[in-house]
Amino acid sequence: MPSSTHPNFDFKAALARLPDQPGVYRMYSANNTLLYVGKAKVLKNRVRSYFQNPAGLAPKVAALMQQVTRFDYIVTDSEIEALILEYNLIKQHRPKYNILLRDDKKFPWIGLSAEPYPRLFITRDPTGRGRFFGPYAHSGSMYKTLQVIRKHFPLRQRRKPLFKNRPCMNYSIGSCSGPCQLLVTPKEYSEVVKQVELFLKGKADDLLERLEQEMQRASEAMNFELAAKLRDRYLAVQEVVAQQKMYYPDASVSQDIVAMSHDARRCAIVVLNIRRGKLIGSRPHEILLTHQTTPEEAYNAFLSQYYQDEEAEDLPDEIILHHPMEDENLFQEWLNRKRGKKLTLTHPQKGIKRDLLDLGIKNATETLEQAQSQDEKSHRNDPAKALLQLQSALNLPVFPARMECYDISHFQGAQTVASMVVFTNGVPDRKAYRRFKIQIAEGEPNDFASMHEVISRRFNRAIQQEPGWEEPDLVIIDGGKGQLSSATEALDVLGVKDQPIISLAKKFEEIYFPGESRPTLLPRDSAALFLLQQIRDEAHRFAITYHRGLRDKRATHSVLDDIPGIGEKRKQKLMSHFGSISNIKAASAQELAAISGFNDTVAQSIYEALHQ
Repeated sequence: MPSSTHPNFDFKAALARLPDQPGVYRMYSANNTLLYVGKAKVLKNRVRSYFQNPAGLAPKVAALMQQVTRFDYIVTDSEIEALILEYNLIKQHRPKYNILLRDDKKFPWIGLSAEPYPRLFITRDPTGRGRFFGPYAHSGSMYKTLQVIRKHFPLRQRRKPLFKNRPCMNYSIGSCSGPCQLLVTPKEYSEVVKQVELFLKGKADDLLERLEQEMQRASEAMNFELAAKLRDRYLAVQEVVAQQKMYYPDASVSQDIVAMSHDARRCAIVVLNIRRGKLIGSRPHEILLTHQTTPEEAYNAFLSQYYQDEEAEDLPDEIILHHPMEDENLFQEWLNRKRGKKLTLTHPQKGIKRDLLDLGIKNATETLEQAQSQDEKSHRNDPAKALLQLQSALNLPVFPARMECYDISHFQGAQTVASMVVFTNGVPDRKAYRRFKIQIAEGEPNDFASMHEVISRRFNRAIQQEPGWEEPDLVIIDGGKGQLSSATEALDVLGVKDQPIISLAKKFEEIYFPGESRPTLLPRDSAALFLLQQIRDEAHRFAITYHRGLRDKRATHSVLDDIPGIGEKRKQKLMSHFGSISNIKAASAQELAAISGFNDTVAQSIYEALHQ
């Protein structure tokens, strides 16, 4: 049962009453806040699973159940009705533990206002009144689209008329049809709006066909001025179509490619739209992985919410998926019903479809990298905020002005090294970085012994009060409870007391404290967690770079490197003169001494070393 319950709610009785029918269930907190909405094929089985094995729950579900004090449910006639109801409830209430598609306000959209004479506008919040088109990964492409529309499709430009009794300059230059002065009929204006909608939906071929019919009618009516404007509009759209890349020779191909890329904090999903064999659009989305949400859960939730918002006429014949879905058969059945004809879900492994999926993944990765760059800029602009948040979250006794992070790197126990990365006031202090060759664990993979050694060596220097080795405000160990125990044991042996120290386990970004078995989880979108991830990743980079350098040096090591007095220049001269180690070994001391830059003493040392 949850850790706390509503005083008037009987969980045992409520679980016993659950029906063997499909439906939607809702979880509530003590203050009656809706925490989570879920769907179920069989309500009794699904809801009871939350209570049967608490220890086996995923971290996100475990965190949810600690706050649940009651639940209720709504029975539906089918799984598909449950899927639709779940979406509507999530969209209406935006529960804390549900994954929300449009919650980041990151990407720009083009909006078409809900007015008698609609106008276009730019927004980052596509949840208000009106119709929205996008999102756009790059604002440049969005403004280029707007430029074409405003030049050739005369929609209203201003929120309010500039003059009471005459139109403004936009009417004079042909970029507005003058609805403020009733210079266009509602029917004529509505036709232009429909054309703009087709253009923004990527249905350029349908638009061209419509414009061609309009031109024909205008010519037959001897309205040559209107026919000329429609011709210019037709040519502008045709130019846009010509720039779209053709991926299939078959003009009937209609596909969406849904690709994903993710890091520990977010999931970037890109939808590529193929219509009539051409790539007509790329729509990026970003979902924050809050409350220990996995990328796969975010991907499933995205697909359900994204296609709920799509009009039936806009659905493709085929959706190419990056990952299998949890309820893929149900999802496909619902799409078929919504569309009124069959829609195929595929998971290509080769061919043009796989190439398009790889293109989608590339675009998703680019979207993710842009978000990461924005995070880094935000953190650099206000590192003090992240540090204060970290001090509060970890209950640190002092402000963590100096943080140190340690990581171990080796290859099957060989060339084991450790890194010490230092952040001062929230930014990398590269002059203070240190690296260690590990001796105690050389030859066998033992991260615990290696961590014990590096912490012992580092804090022994602090005890000796060596310059540059002052004690940090926070020590971060890259790893789990085992690595942390080794580090704290090393501190105990040295008699170091009250040193704040934690470990950060990468899989779920769990934070462990000495002596505590249960981890602490920070919100995925918190600046404090981002700072910990940044220093951990930097320690890992610094350690693995050092390890690879030693490994490469060992791979190119020769017997000449062990001879006193033979540096890189003399080694190069020997190899250049003789060509190989065997030829150098066959040479006499006199032949060695004859080389420029060598003398009898050096030559004799080389000869003796090679003939021992």
